[in-house]
Parts: sequence; structure tokens; C-alpha cells
Amino acid sequence: MKHLFLIILLSSFFLESDEGDIVETKIVNLQDFSIDKPSYCKERASEDSLIWSQDFNQNYLSPDFWNFATSNGFHNGISYISGWGNGELQYYTKPSRKEAESKTTKNLFIEDGYLKIQPIYKKNTSRIRDDENAYNFTSARIDTKNLKSFSYPAKISICFKVPKGIGFWPAFWLMPVEEIQWPNGGEIDIMENRGRISNIASSALHFGEKWNKKSTLVGEALIPREVRFQDKFHSISLIWRENSMEFYLDNAAEPYFKIDSNNKEFKKYKYPFNRDYYMILNVAVGGKYDDFWVDYDSFCIDEECSNKTIPDNHRFLIDWIEYESL
Repeated sequence: MKHLFLIILLSSFFLESDEGDIVETKIVNLQDFSIDKPSYCKERASEDSLIWSQDFNQNYLSPDFWNFATSNGFHNGISYISGWGNGELQYYTKPSRKEAESKTTKNLFIEDGYLKIQPIYKKNTSRIRDDENAYNFTSARIDTKNLKSFSYPAKISICFKVPKGIGFWPAFWLMPVEEIQWPNGGEIDIMENRGRISNIASSALHFGEKWNKKSTLVGEALIPREVRFQDKFHSISLIWRENSMEFYLDNAAEPYFKIDSNNKEFKKYKYPFNRDYYMILNVAVGGKYDDFWVDYDSFCIDEECSNKTIPDNHRFLIDWIEYESL
């Protein structure tokens, strides 16, 4: 029987970001990391515990579970908020008529058993134009809204490899099924990564009363450079129970981020996470998550990513997603 040991090289430490986010960073090193291999993802769930999964072994995206979001922003009921409220540069696309059968696009497709999301940058011509703006970046964002919901007690896991390059913002996250004003219903970011940073992945919880009266708790997993997130497949798992959440890296026995309703921040704002959510996968470009930094040369210039020797290094690759009972 193989045993994995979690070694905490440095105790957790907390800091507060410029925007008031409360960040906990934990340096994590697994014995498993001593072996060089392409994937460090956790062992797959047993069939007995599995509620739902996506393996992306077919060459089309299932319309039974996934919707495409489009545009560069959203309507908040009063006005249109461009850049998704974060100053993001991408316009999210959906399948054209030619792509209707596969339910995929130039920005999102399934290949070799992986779901691949790639932003595309066009220097001289704007690919998409709406009523107000033209866009040089396109990308993809899919969700399970009104198709598949998720709740506690459960474990949600994703096996993934993130793109490298300044300006990439891949994410795997959950939003409330209810039509409720953000952040009242809470937002659960299971995984986010800055393309500029090679060995940190983050999880975050957003909650509060309104956009300027809220709190954000962030957990960062910091791992050795030789097993950096951008070069290897890793998994992040959320163990979700009533009034508590724990986030795990790969096969770790201990969480790198743990929050429950007794946290002092929930004395300021109510704990909102005991409800149903839907799932979102996307890759944003730029925005405030990494101080609006973008290196245009890091991005693919066409569907084939013909400007890159290894195109998959500039794509968000998802091997599988699991939703299992506890």
C-alpha cells in the first residue's frame, strides 16, 4: 500500500491584501513530489461514492450539463458591467453554426481526453464587436446553470493543468443557483491561478452584503518549483460540509485551507454557503487578479496556436471533474 505524507515546511501565515482580502498561505510538500511524473492528481473516486463526473473522453461537450457564457460582462439589473467587474479583456464566445454539432469552439475544445480552454489574441483585427467595444482577446466560459447543481455534504475535485504566461487567469468555481445579488449568496472559488506565478494556486470564498461591503478569505497552496502548477497536472478538492469547507491539494492528508462558520468574518457577514450552487470553468485575460498585467506574446494567435512550440502550455487543460458523496 502506498502511503503519502504531508510535510508542512512552514506553518501557515496570514496577510491582508490591498483590497482587504484575508490571505492564508501554506507551503505544502508531498513525498509524492519526489517522483517526477506528469500528473500528481489524487486517486479517482470509487464508483460507490461518485454522484457525477466528467472525463471528456468524447469529442463534444455535453449540452446536458454545460452552457456557454458570452460577452465581456453582465447586466446587474441597472447597467452593463464590462470586464466582468474586474477589468478583464476577453470576450467569451459560443459555438457557431458550423460548430453546433461538437458544441465546441476555437477557444474551447476536447482533444486527447482533455477539455482545453485557450484564449486567442488577435493583434491587428478585433474578432468580436458589441455595441460599445471591440475585442482583441477571445476565450471561453462554461457553466452548469439550470442543468446541474451541487451542494453539501460532498467532495468536488478537479484534475487540471494551468497555462503559463502573464495575463492568464484560469478558474474553477461555484455560484448560487438562486437569483441573488452578489455576494449575498457567496462565491466559492475552488481553484484560481495567476499565469505569472508558477507554483501557487489559490482558493477563495467571497461573501457579504454588496460589492463594496464584503469579505474575501483566500487560501494559497505554495509548492516546490520542480512540481509547479504550470508544468504538471494537479488536483484540488473541496470537502464541503454544513458550515465548513476544506481544500486539499492532490493526495494530501491535510487541507491547505479550512474555513468554518465560527470564523470571525462571519460575525460581520452571515455564512452563506449552505445552499445549492452551479459550476463554472473559464480562462479570463488580465484584470485586477494580477494587477492588470498582460504579456500579449504569451497567448495563442489562432485555433492551432501556431505561434507556440507546445500549444498546451498556453491552454487550461482539464482531465476530469468529480462530484462525490461523503
